[in-house]
Amino acid sequence: MGLDELKPGNTKRAQATAIKAFKTFVKAENVDFDYVKRCIEKDDTGKCLVSVLDKFGMYLAFNEGKNGKPLSRNTSMQYYRQSKMWLFEVFPAQRHIVEAKLLSMGKTLESYCMKRDGKVVNKAPPCSKSDLKKMILYLYQNACSPSDYQDAALLCMLWYLFGRASDLTLVRKQNLSVDAAEVFFVRFIRLKTSEEQGLSLFPDSDFVTCPLHAIAVAVATQVAPSVALIDNLPQLPVEAAVTLSPAMPLLEVLNHPADFTALDDSAAQASAAPASAAAVPTIYTHVNRLLDRVAHPAGVTDALTSHSFRRGGAQHVNGCDGLTQRWIFDRGAWNMSTTNKGFNYIFNTSREDHKVSKALSGYDTQTEVKALDLKPFDAETRSKITGFQRLLFTACYKMENAAYNLSQHVLDVLTAYLILHYPK
Repeated sequence: MGLDELKPGNTKRAQATAIKAFKTFVKAENVDFDYVKRCIEKDDTGKCLVSVLDKFGMYLAFNEGKNGKPLSRNTSMQYYRQSKMWLFEVFPAQRHIVEAKLLSMGKTLESYCMKRDGKVVNKAPPCSKSDLKKMILYLYQNACSPSDYQDAALLCMLWYLFGRASDLTLVRKQNLSVDAAEVFFVRFIRLKTSEEQGLSLFPDSDFVTCPLHAIAVAVATQVAPSVALIDNLPQLPVEAAVTLSPAMPLLEVLNHPADFTALDDSAAQASAAPASAAAVPTIYTHVNRLLDRVAHPAGVTDALTSHSFRRGGAQHVNGCDGLTQRWIFDRGAWNMSTTNKGFNYIFNTSREDHKVSKALSGYDTQTEVKALDLKPFDAETRSKITGFQRLLFTACYKMENAAYNLSQHVLDVLTAYLILHYPK
């Protein structure tokens, strides 16, 4: 149904699960769902819609899940919010009447669920820099395929970029650059917030946790040309089964709006997704399986997840002097307005991001750090290194398709760090 079909699969499944829970609640009350719809449609005051969601909120607060325990706060709020937004789509005329009241009810439900058992939300343990070093070193020492070096770069970049696992699925070789001040940059899209970012990366004194060295090794070990910087990640599902195509005449849509409207059957669309979609491996599956395979043998005691790197990197720089929380929030693309409306959140310049990146790499925030390249070598040595680059970076060196290539400046920087750390 048009743009609704382009929503991410996880969003559709979350909505379908919430709608299923809402209809289960209605069925448990021995009421037909069509009767609920008719009652809400006849009520112009919105009181019926408020009463239904009020009753649904009580159901979520006291209902037991499959394990015989009350639903968690996150689950209850997810069901409540998704059901509320779906009902707003079905009954758009009543939204402006009841929205404020339903928002207040949602806060009451969240507060109750939070204090119900006196428990806090389980959060992923942070990945410390020492844990990161243990896992990357384990991968280097026990590598048996090029994929192991790709995985090492994946873990390293997750930590340095405060990244969610999904953030690295669209990082392309063309997204790497070196600016005029000899600072290494990577541009990528944070899928959850649909925000494009350009973040700086500085070399670490320890080659194991050096992000530039990890990227260089990952690119050098690619066995085939690829536009992706890390080529062993699951493909991001961007294709959608579209029924309202761009070729559909507008006149056809205007004459038969009921056939194309997305208001009445959004639940049917969400639930129509193939059941096997949830079983398709995702980037989160890839990272979690990698951690299951590597963390314990490497000597990491915490049960790390894909989110541990985002939390660990942020906590690492939070303990460094000379950095403000705003700079850290900006690097991680945290939208503070959704959690604290009184927080004066601003976008920062790259200078602040440089300080955060330096702290991640173990430097003082005031230290001037420039990425090394091949300029210190004489012309004859650079000529020999150029021949070496052709052999080392065969999957991204002067290919006909420019999307497969790294810029020469980026290649020179990566080569410099491979040479620098080669004796180690």
